[in-house]
Amino acid sequence: MKVLYVTARSPYPPHKGDQLIAYEQIKKLAASSVKVYLISFVSSEAEEKELREEVGDCCEAIYTLSIRKSTQIRNLANTLTNKKPFQVNLYTNTFIKTKLDNIVETVSPDLIHVQTVRIADYFLDTDIPKVVDMIDALSLNMKRRAEKEKFPLKQVCRIESKLLRAYEERVLSAYSKALLVSESDTKAFPQANITVNPNGTYITKEYLQNYETIKREKIILFHGNMGYFPNVEAMTVFVKEIWPRIHGKYPDYKLYIVGKSPSSKIQSFHGQQNIVVTGFVEEVCEYLKKAAIGVYPMYSGTGMQNKILEALACGLPSVATPLALQGIKGISDREVIKVTNNDELCRSIDNLIQEDLVRRELSKNGQDFIFRNYSWEKNVDTLIKVWEKAASKNVDNDSVLKKEALYL
Repeated sequence: MKVLYVTARSPYPPHKGDQLIAYEQIKKLAASSVKVYLISFVSSEAEEKELREEVGDCCEAIYTLSIRKSTQIRNLANTLTNKKPFQVNLYTNTFIKTKLDNIVETVSPDLIHVQTVRIADYFLDTDIPKVVDMIDALSLNMKRRAEKEKFPLKQVCRIESKLLRAYEERVLSAYSKALLVSESDTKAFPQANITVNPNGTYITKEYLQNYETIKREKIILFHGNMGYFPNVEAMTVFVKEIWPRIHGKYPDYKLYIVGKSPSSKIQSFHGQQNIVVTGFVEEVCEYLKKAAIGVYPMYSGTGMQNKILEALACGLPSVATPLALQGIKGISDREVIKVTNNDELCRSIDNLIQEDLVRRELSKNGQDFIFRNYSWEKNVDTLIKVWEKAASKNVDNDSVLKKEALYL
């Protein structure tokens, strides 16, 4: 099968969720019978060079596209007339449309796989079987963000949420099949033909052998892209409302906020009350294996939190809110401590600090759970099955009204 795999961001370096999914899938697909032709938007020649070096051997061909920032900014005004979401108009370009049409004609793929609805517009009218990996419900994400933001950004997020909701419906009706990483997000599209395909994790037993000698220290840790609103919100609330209580009782403990692109607000926490803001780190496992407790108090966002998979795979005893655990099917109190409010969060951290046995049990159970249920091999196996169904001429035409949920 020849698949045209199209991404809105370069799969490498895999710093964000969509990049990570594309990177891991393309690497794993290299061992399958699928021939991948990658089309990716890149931000610079250096990024293109890295991309070709890292996944060039995994693809039959790589085509790169780029849009100037100034053009993207001008494109935002198109929302006033075409009523498409801002995120879609950022990528809209007639020259690129022509270039994509030429690539499709050259490759003549059996299937087109588009990552996120942001670039789905380019292939809405093609007759070639096509699959959209929505990853998460962007309209729901914007709606939740609108509830937290202040005016005028609150109003912008509300408008974007409504535009995205209508656009997502249009994409779902035009594409053969769709993918989401979390079952909870499928509730936003009750009539759609959606397959749930959770993420995996690159952290395996073999991978962790490099970090066996690292000893746990008195560190409480959160990690993620620290320029991403839900992560900034999570740590802002934690630092202001929870950490002073923990720090006052356990002054020898440190709070590590680990991850790239920390916002100015997050950076301002560095050096206060034993708080360490690391910024980008080469290998997050070094920190996850060094910390004693992981805290993941997510209050907004959609999709699946890769950070939870990574933390548990590293054996980090963790406390998390329900929103942080969405998409992780079957996880229980044996693997992670679930909390619903700040008091519960504070008590749970306090208990974990004092109870070494509880920490050790959570560490083992959480790690076993991830290794047993979540891998990129399973993810890609499901992906190929979805592609095969979409590409088949015998696909039931009525299936668009059915909701499929394939769980790993």
